[in-house]
Amino acid sequence: MAIRTTTGSDRARSTLAYLRRHITTGAWPVGSRIPIEPELAEQIGVGRSTVREAVRSLASIGMLETLPGRGTFVRSAAPTSTLLNEFLNDFTLEEILSYRRALEIEAAQQASLHRTEEDLIALEQAAIEEKGCTRCPVLMSGSEASAFDSRFHRLIFDAAKNRLLASLYAGTNDQLRTPAHRGRLANVATASEMERDHARILDAIRRRDFIDTVHAMADHVDHDVVIVTDQHEVVPALQRSPEQQRRIDVAREADEQRVSTSAQ
Repeated sequence: MAIRTTTGSDRARSTLAYLRRHITTGAWPVGSRIPIEPELAEQIGVGRSTVREAVRSLASIGMLETLPGRGTFVRSAAPTSTLLNEFLNDFTLEEILSYRRALEIEAAQQASLHRTEEDLIALEQAAIEEKGCTRCPVLMSGSEASAFDSRFHRLIFDAAKNRLLASLYAGTNDQLRTPAHRGRLANVATASEMERDHARILDAIRRRDFIDTVHAMADHVDHDVVIVTDQHEVVPALQRSPEQQRRIDVAREADEQRVSTSAQ
């Protein structure tokens, strides 16, 4: 009986399948760092060059991203980023931000309905870690770090338990990082405003109140990432009717009072 040997192609395919399976099943959540190359090579039983090639392959379709000195991170649970980037090239920055806003609001609502206690713990920790960080300067300077690296926001998509939402969000953020948009975006919220907004969102998610969660996230994303003109003037937030604004203001005041009371 002939003995079947494992070829390089077989090893490459199995390695790629191993990495994709861990990403798509959520074993490696979006935003998490995957094991280092030697560890993966030992786990899979292949050479480091095979692992390296598989990582490059998944990076080319937007599922992984390698940051020098930091490691390799999961950026999308599905190969949507590259395709979405090409698609979004045909739309204006205003349209892309509006789409991103809709994704964040929907993710927050879904998180309030599907979050687990583990999700809450992770969100609470992320909110603590991001206190005092506005991320505005790094976004304006074109640094690798940006307002799109908020762990708190990524964890909301994890808590939503919707991999497609997370993938679309990651792809949209990749588009906003491109040179065409660099320097056109800023975070105008102060550190105290960011802390307040995150506290309101987290409180609503904790209470599983999806209406309050939607109000809190909608208010937050209107100044989280905004467009600036060539003269560095901030473009006004999404225009609302007076009645819509009144309802949002009432909901915001009620949320802030509730958070203040619970903190006492």
